[in-house]
Amino acid sequence: MTRYAIAGLGVTPQGTIPNTSAEQLAWDAIELALIDAGLTRDQVNGYIFQPGFGEGAAGVAASRAALGVNSTLLINSSGATGILAIASAIGLIESGSADYVMCVHATNARSQTVTIGADEVNEHAVFGLFSPSAQSALMAQRYFHKYSTSSADLAEIAVALRGNAVPRADAMMANRPISVDDHQNSRFIVRPLHLLDYCLVSDGAIAFIVTSAERAAGLRKPAVHILGVGSCHEAGQGGPGQANKSMGAADFNVEPARSRVFAKAGMTLDDIDVFQFYDAFTIIVALQLEAWGLCGPGEAGDWLRAGNFCWDSARPCNTSGTLHSWGYVQGFTHVAEGVRQLRGEGGATQVPDARTALVTNVGITGAGQAQSAVILATEPA
Repeated sequence: MTRYAIAGLGVTPQGTIPNTSAEQLAWDAIELALIDAGLTRDQVNGYIFQPGFGEGAAGVAASRAALGVNSTLLINSSGATGILAIASAIGLIESGSADYVMCVHATNARSQTVTIGADEVNEHAVFGLFSPSAQSALMAQRYFHKYSTSSADLAEIAVALRGNAVPRADAMMANRPISVDDHQNSRFIVRPLHLLDYCLVSDGAIAFIVTSAERAAGLRKPAVHILGVGSCHEAGQGGPGQANKSMGAADFNVEPARSRVFAKAGMTLDDIDVFQFYDAFTIIVALQLEAWGLCGPGEAGDWLRAGNFCWDSARPCNTSGTLHSWGYVQGFTHVAEGVRQLRGEGGATQVPDARTALVTNVGITGAGQAQSAVILATEPA
C-alpha cells in the first residue's frame, strides 16, 4: 500500500502586508515550499488551492510560479479545507495524475478590511444570524445553558491560546499576553462572545507539498508522514435533532472523522503527543476538546484550569496560538504547525520529542458544518 507524507512547507509572514494580493502571497508560499523540499518547479505536477476571502478564484499563482501541473483543483469547505486538501492530493497521486501536489491557501483579508461572514445569506430563512460568528455565538449560548458553564470558561481557552503565541516571534500576538479579566472586559461582538473569543484576520499564505513517503524520503527536509485522514459533514448526520442545530448545538459530533482517522493510523488518543484544534472561536475549541475525548462534556474550562492545553503541559495544544493569536490561514494554519512541531521547528514553543500530532479542521459552510482530521507522525505506521 502506498504511504504518503508532507515533504515541503512554505509559510509567509502573517499580519498586515499592504500592496499585495492573495495570489502574490500564494506565489511567495509556493517558492518557500519548493526551497524547503528541494524540488524543481517542473516536478510539482498537481496544484490544489483554497481561494482567499475577497479574492477571485483564478488560481494563477500556479502559472506564475511556472509549476509543471497536470491537474489544478479549487476546493473550499471553509475551515475544513486544509485537511481535505491533503485527502484530495492523495487522491491525485493514487490515481496517477500527479507525483507531487502543492496545496495552497492565501489571503489578504486584513489589508482589504474584509468583514468575514458579511455576505452570508439564506433566501429561504425566517430568521437572521448566518455568519460563522453568529452561529458560534448560538452554540456558546446553548453550551452555557446545557452545562451550566459561562464565558469565564471560554476565557481560559483565549488566555491559553494567547499564552502559546506570546513567546513565538512569528505570531501576530507575540509578546502580548492577556488575562481572564482582559477577556471578560473585552467588548461583545455577538453575545455571549467577546472580542477575545474571536480569531484574527490576517494577510498571509501557507503552502505544503504532498507526495508518496518513498519520494519524500529523498528530499531536503525530514518527511512528515500522513498516517490517517478522517472527515464528516453535518449533512450526513441527520436524525430527530437535526432541525435544532440551526439554533446552536451544545456538542460536536465528530464521527466518523474520529473513528476513521484513529483506525487508519492504528492509534488511540493516548498515542498523540501534540494537538492542533481548529480555533476560529473559543467555543469551537471547547466543543472539540470534549468531542475528541480529552475531557468530558462541559468540562473544557476546568480541564484548562487543571493545567492542560499550554505548549509545555501534559496535553499540549495549538502550540503557536494558531488562528486566535498566530495568524488566520484557515485550516492550513494547523497543518503547518503540526508539521513544524514534528520537524522540531516549533521555536520557543517546541514540544520536546513530539512524534505524533492530531490536527483538526472545522468548516461552517452553506451546506452545514464540516469536520476533518489528520494524524501526522515522524515515522510511517
